[in-house]
Amino acid sequence: MSKAPKKPELKIVKKEPELTIKQRAFVNEIVRGKLGSYKEAYAKVYDVQLTKTGKIPKWCEVEASKLVASPKIALSIKRAIERKESGLIASSLRTKNYVIEQLYNQSISADTSASKIRALELLGKSVALFSDVVETKEARTTIDIEQDIEERLISLLDQSEG
Repeated sequence: MSKAPKKPELKIVKKEPELTIKQRAFVNEIVRGKLGSYKEAYAKVYDVQLTKTGKIPKWCEVEASKLVASPKIALSIKRAIERKESGLIASSLRTKNYVIEQLYNQSISADTSASKIRALELLGKSVALFSDVVETKEARTTIDIEQDIEERLISLLDQSEG
């Protein structure tokens, strides 16, 4: 009788790096962005006493740098910022869609013609319907472009020699 090959032992792999409570608070302070630097976030989270002159001690900068350089902290900061940005984008899109929908409804059901016209005007502006900018593009042949390049090169060479 032959024995069946031994199956490998399975391990649970955690997706998110485990952070201490203070590390999580540090990441949150950075993501909020209300403090000016990592050093300030570190001092706030780790309850660092200020110097006699009221400043954050210099060693906090070293410790904050070490913390930010840690792969699990850096990954947590990156993921938290991505979540924050995606939430802001989604919120912005929802607001824009809501405003456009309300303008559309006003353009149909407004009591006065002035209100209807104003709603339509704002709708038109939202899609750049009334743009005052006129784009003009000059068609150039490859020969014209080559001549321009040659002329510029010659003028640059003349400047460098003179």
